[in-house]
Order: sequence, then C-alpha cells, then structure tokens
Amino acid sequence: MPNSQRWTAAARQVFRSTSALHSWQRQGVLHAGSHRWTSPRCQTRAFAATPGADFEKQLMPEDILHLRALSMTIMQDPICELKAEEVERYVLDLRDPIGELPLWHPTRLMHQIGDPFRVRKLTVARYHKLIIERLDNEPLLDAFGVDAGFNMQSYFMILHAWLIHQRLVLEGSKARKVDEELFEHCWNLTRSWLVLKRVPEYRFDAELQNVQEYMLGVCIAMDKALERPDVLPARVQQCLWANMYSGSVKKDHKGLTRLTKYMLRQLGLMLQLDSDRFLSGQFVWADFPVRDKPRKPLVLPEWRARFRVELEENIADMDPTNPTNPFRERIDRTLSSSEPQDKLGK
Repeated sequence: MPNSQRWTAAARQVFRSTSALHSWQRQGVLHAGSHRWTSPRCQTRAFAATPGADFEKQLMPEDILHLRALSMTIMQDPICELKAEEVERYVLDLRDPIGELPLWHPTRLMHQIGDPFRVRKLTVARYHKLIIERLDNEPLLDAFGVDAGFNMQSYFMILHAWLIHQRLVLEGSKARKVDEELFEHCWNLTRSWLVLKRVPEYRFDAELQNVQEYMLGVCIAMDKALERPDVLPARVQQCLWANMYSGSVKKDHKGLTRLTKYMLRQLGLMLQLDSDRFLSGQFVWADFPVRDKPRKPLVLPEWRARFRVELEENIADMDPTNPTNPFRERIDRTLSSSEPQDKLGK
C-alpha cells in the first residue's frame, strides 16, 4: 500500500477505532516512543508536566469510560476530522527558481557546491514561518484564550513544532536532520525572546534550559496521548489543560476545547499530506473557524512587539524563493506595555 494511503487510513483510525493503536504499530505507521527526546533531565520534567506518569496504571475502568465519553463528545464536532478530499485545499505550489534549473546549469551547480544543504534549509525556513504565522494570528489566539505572556506563547509555538515533528518521525531517517534543525529554530526563537525580555546574562543559560525542559516535557506528554487512540481527544485535552493553561482554567473552558479540536484537525492534516509536499514545506495549516465579531486588539508586551516588528522587517530574507508572503501586512503601530513578570515553570 502506498505511504500516502497508509497515512490517510491511519488518520481516520485515530478518531474512529479503538483498535487503531495496534493497527498503527503493526503497520509501522505509528511508533509510540519513537520520539527523539532523549535527555534524562527532560524525561524527568516531562512526567512532571503530564497528568500522570503511569497513566494507564492510575486510571480505573470507570475513568477510561469517562475519557471515552469525553472523546466522543469532542469528536462530535466535524471540524476535528479533516477529510482526505480537503487536504488539497491546504497545499501550495511554491517555486524554487534554482531547483528548476537544469542539472548542468552553472548557477545550480554553484549552489550545490557552495551550499549542499540549501534545500533542507529552505524546508526548515518554511516550517519556521508557518509556526511564526500562528503566533501572529490574533483571531486564533483570541479563540483559544492564548495571552501574550512568555509561557503561553512558548507552549503555542512548541505545539506546532510537535505537529510537524509527528510527520517527520514517520518519514524516517531522511527527515532526521530536518527534524533536528526545526527544533534548533525553535530554540533560537526562544533565545531571541529571552534576549528581548532582558534576562540577565548570569542566569540566561539556566532560563533557556528551564524553557527547553518544559517544552520537551509537553512534547512527550503529547506523544503519550497517542498511545491510546480510543481516548486520544480526551488525553490531548488533559495535556493542554495541564501544560498550556497550567491548570488555571476549568476543564470545560471554551478556549481549551477549541484548542483540542484544532490540534486534532492539524494532526489529521500532517498525517495525510503528500510526502513530497510535506518535505518541501509546501502547505499551510488547515483553516479553523473563529468568531467574526469585533475583538479587542491584543496588547503585546514590549519584548513581543519588538520581535514582531523586527521579524516583519526581515521576513523576506528567510525564504527568497517564496513568491508569497504568508504574513499579514506590516503593522503601522508599535504596541507596548509593562514587561510581563511571568516565568516558565511557575
């Protein structure tokens, strides 16, 4: 069976079959535990961020029934499942002028010799821009209740990296370097934020490591949620509640429910994209309905406002072969407010 068909079938099984876990593992489509989070320190922090390290051992049969009922309630909304025929709506046709040149063309040969990893860098840059676009999508942030604080912005960023990572794992060894460079981009983004937040130099490395541990922790928690497809929606919701929202909202919070459905929809997209399109970064996120009524503009802290302006000034340099700009028009105003006092790990 072609890989694309296997991924499509797997995506449907996530939501429809209680035997999907065993089916995925037999087919080699889903490798539970195949993630690349190997640091012992990160493993320890990961379980601290999970609803329970020994999830299955701690839950009684009635708890499983409750999670299944909650999962069915979540999945009643058709927005959760992305149908195979919808996938083409989110595929782009981006040109690479250098890659389209004949193999013998001097310009193409020059780039192959001078920068043999140009294609991989281009793909990672496109992934990075997809993540940045989500961070600047105010209607989505408003729908999910994501504020402009460092904590929620960091979690929202890493959740999208995790979605891309899930498909990169399925692609195997040919995507390993892309996966590594994707997360290196995430850490570079985090470093930039810490610099803009004016974190003192004497504790900069400790703060960065603290952020990385929590970010990798939520990735492992999300990985563990994939182990039980029959209760996947409920476990994703639990993971988001415990990490993204730090348990500070009710478990039936509308923003939390919307974000759970959003994650399921995007995961379905990642699993069903054509391999060549995905590995070249030629896609956009699946659309998600948000309210149309007027919203109060998101007031960004100073560090986040400066990052937005600097990014928009230099975005053209990230992917010179992309004829389209996925970002909104340049913001004419500069937003500022008192620097947030939140600290990851509270």
